[in-house]
Amino acid sequence: MKFAVVGGDRRSALLCALLSRDGHKVYSFALEKAELPEEVPRAGCLQGCVYGADCVILPVPAEKGGLLNSPLSSETLRMPELIGALWKGQILCGGRFSDASCMAAIKGKLQVEDIMRRPDFAVGNAALTAEGALELMMAESERALWGSRVLVTGWGRIGKILSLRLSALGARVTVAARHSGDRAMAAALGLSALSFGALEGEMGDFDFIVNTVPARVISDAMLCLAPAGTLLLELASPPGGFDRNLAENIGLKTVAAPGLPGKCAPYTAAELLRDTVYDIIKEQEE
Repeated sequence: MKFAVVGGDRRSALLCALLSRDGHKVYSFALEKAELPEEVPRAGCLQGCVYGADCVILPVPAEKGGLLNSPLSSETLRMPELIGALWKGQILCGGRFSDASCMAAIKGKLQVEDIMRRPDFAVGNAALTAEGALELMMAESERALWGSRVLVTGWGRIGKILSLRLSALGARVTVAARHSGDRAMAAALGLSALSFGALEGEMGDFDFIVNTVPARVISDAMLCLAPAGTLLLELASPPGGFDRNLAENIGLKTVAAPGLPGKCAPYTAAELLRDTVYDIIKEQEE
């Protein structure tokens, strides 16, 4: 098969190498600052990259503000321009497409697949995010995780995996979750659990606070109750779970950590992306 890999970070560069190693023809574009295998041509233009490709692979996330996510390129490529260059019937894979991009792809009769909507990829991505979060927590604090009091806000994929990893390392984990069923499951797994409404009375008890919810679940008043020396780790997309500026102004250390899989484990993240793309192609053929 012929693949076109367009834009992205270290994961995309490693994906090119993995696909080429599997015997496929691979062309790249908007990756000119990346280290690529000699057998992966750097196309001089978008059209030359995607022409004849069975599958076009964009990054995770695919776009930011309507532009291709391409940190390893000096190219500025608008998503409508990119989608308009593709051919009817091509498979277009990427993560977190905007509604406008999805509609444009469907209108162009592309087979569009938002990888982040696939449970298999989302679970693997969450596991890599949790592992990266552990690495950051150990690197950014003078405390050991063992014996530390950790608050994890949210009981989605990342919250679940991270809470269990922390508990296995000996941390005393409290989960804040909105739904009673989620709190019951956390408690059944040996974790402490409370509602967001009950969180204010407990904010003075934590050494680490890790947010996984893309909404302001920790109010300004709650932040002011956190003890000095608490490390706050933000894993969620904007607006995030707390006001980072306020937290830093009152002496709390904060770390924003978007895109951890690509930063902490790019090779494994590229393998996950490759395997998901192969599954998509297999499903299209059935």
